[in-house]
Amino acid sequence: MDEELISKKDVLVQAGISYGQLYRWKRKGLIPEAWFIRKSTVTGQETFFPKDRILARIEQIRSLKEEQSLDELVQVLAPERAPEAVSWDNPATLSPIGADGRKLLWKEGGYTFAELVALAAGTQALRSGLRLAEAKLLVDLLRTEEAVLRTPTGVTALLGEKAIEQEGFSVRLTVGVLGREPLKLDRESRVKHEADLEKIAEQVKLALRGVA
Repeated sequence: MDEELISKKDVLVQAGISYGQLYRWKRKGLIPEAWFIRKSTVTGQETFFPKDRILARIEQIRSLKEEQSLDELVQVLAPERAPEAVSWDNPATLSPIGADGRKLLWKEGGYTFAELVALAAGTQALRSGLRLAEAKLLVDLLRTEEAVLRTPTGVTALLGEKAIEQEGFSVRLTVGVLGREPLKLDRESRVKHEADLEKIAEQVKLALRGVA
């Protein structure tokens, strides 16, 4: 789905940061390379960013750097840096999952990072009003995608509903799709839920470090 963009100049003004700060954070990996979008304008080539994401990320960096060094923040916020060898026994203790996610658990313990992200995505779907079966479909779609969820920049999961009508019967199917943006369903399907896996993975990392 299309996101509203904001120019680099407007980011610097609205966020009150310098050009040097912005690019230092980029070099550290705190702002993903994929967020730097080059576009042609009447004045030449300009750099744009996904507005909501860049402004939220800058605010995160500001709030967290009071307690953690930039190198520590890289481990949390850089989407390419996933925690190593995670084996978490009680996912409900993590705020992105919590008690709401208990219905989605499928084993006693030993959840990997990707499995925790899958549970957090399913929990988010439940909290947004989706049915349990739909949330479980999302979890099943994601939980084996360890490689994708460890580097989730620009990765989205969509749950859609497709109506199939033929003579004598009609049925509605829920379908799940995982991929990098822009991601779309076919014209006969409508999007019921969209999960920003980059953001969800970040929330899980913060929770694992006890920050959220």
